[in-house]
Amino acid sequence: MAQRKGAVQQLATSRKLLLAVILAGVVLVMISAIRFQSPELLGQAKVLTDFDAFHIAGRLAAQGRAADAYNVSTLLQVQREMSGTQSFMPWTYPPPFTLAMQYLAGLPIGAAFVFFALSTFAFYLWVLHRIAGKWLPAVVIAVMPAIVLNLRTGQNGFLIAGLIGWFLLAFRDKRVIAGLPLGLLVIKPHLAAGVGLITLLQRRWVLLGWAGLIGLTLLALSTWIYGISIWMDFRNAVGEAGGFLARGYYPLFRMNSIFAAAYTFGLGATAAMAMQIAGALFALGLLIKASRSRIAYHHLAALTCLASLFVSPYGYDYDLTILGVALAFIVPDLLERCSGLELWVLLLLTWFVCGYGIGWNTAMAVSQPNTGVSLDQESSGLSLIAPVLALLCWALTRILWRQRAEGES
Repeated sequence: MAQRKGAVQQLATSRKLLLAVILAGVVLVMISAIRFQSPELLGQAKVLTDFDAFHIAGRLAAQGRAADAYNVSTLLQVQREMSGTQSFMPWTYPPPFTLAMQYLAGLPIGAAFVFFALSTFAFYLWVLHRIAGKWLPAVVIAVMPAIVLNLRTGQNGFLIAGLIGWFLLAFRDKRVIAGLPLGLLVIKPHLAAGVGLITLLQRRWVLLGWAGLIGLTLLALSTWIYGISIWMDFRNAVGEAGGFLARGYYPLFRMNSIFAAAYTFGLGATAAMAMQIAGALFALGLLIKASRSRIAYHHLAALTCLASLFVSPYGYDYDLTILGVALAFIVPDLLERCSGLELWVLLLLTWFVCGYGIGWNTAMAVSQPNTGVSLDQESSGLSLIAPVLALLCWALTRILWRQRAEGES
C-alpha cells in the first residue's frame, strides 16, 4: 500500500510527465488551428466551434457591426456564411470581451487561435505552478479532459480560471494587485461570484475600489467605442439566450449546472431553475460560513473556486479549469492524507466531471465538442456533471475535515 501511494506521489511531481503534456498540448493546438483555418487540408469539413464564434464576433465588431453580434437572426446568417455550417452559437459575452476579440480578429483565425490558446494556457499553468509548486503535474493530470477541451475549442476557460487563481494568490498576500484580476473578471461576471463575495466578507475596500475602477474603465471604453446602445443589444441577447436555455436548446449534457441536470432528468424549466437558485444560495452560504470561521486560507480558496461552479445555470465543462485551481490549493493535503485507492477514486471522479461532455460527444459520434444551440429541438442526453461534481466536493470536504480533526487531536 505504501509503495503504491509512493508511486502515485512520484507521478504527481514528474516533470517529464508535465513536459509531455505541454508538448502534446502544443501539437493539439497546431492541428486544431488547421481545422479552424483550412480543415480541407485534413480532409474534413468546416464545423462551427467555440473560437469561430469568438472570431466572428470580433470581425463584426471590427466592421462597425458589434450590435449584429448580439442579434440572433443577423448572427445566425453571418455564422452560416462564414463557416458554411448550420450550427448557431449565441453571443452573450459583455462588450468588453467583444472589444478584446475585435483586436484579436485582426489575425487570420488560425493564427488568432494559436495565440489565444497558447497564451492563455501558459497563463493558466503559471498560476497553477505558483499555487501548487512541485505538485503541478498532479493538478494538470487531474483536470486533463478540461485542458484538452480548451486547447481544442479555443474557449476562455484558461483565462477565467487563471484570473481567479491570480486573484486568490494576491488576496492571500494582501496585495492590492488582486483588484486587477477581479476587475478583469467583468468579461465573465457570473464566475466571479465566489471571489467577489469573499472580498466583501473580509471588507477589503481598497481592493474592491481598484477592481471597480478597472471594471468600470473596461465598461466605459467599450461603451465609448460601440455606443451606449450596445448594452441594450447585450441585454436582448442575454434574454434570448435565457429563452433558449429554458427550452433546452443548449447541449445541456455539457453543462455543469444544477439547472441542466434537473432539466434533463425531466423537471420543467421553472422547477429546474428553482433548484439552481437553491443550490447557488447553498454554495454561497457555505462560503460565507467558512469565511467567518478559522478555516485555513488554502481551504477557503479551494471552497471559493468550487462554490463559484454552482452559481450560474450556464456553466460549461470548459469552465471546470476552475476546479484545477481549487485542487492546486489542496493537492498537498490530499496526497498526504489519502490512501492510494482514495487518490484513484478522486481522479476518476474528476475525470468524469471534466470529461463527461467529451465522452458523450464521442459516444454519439459527434466530431466536434459543440456549445451551440439547436433552434428547433431540445438537446438530447442526461447532464450528470453537477451531481458528480457535488459528490466530488463532498468527498474532498470529508478528506480535508478528516485532516483537520486529526491535526486537532
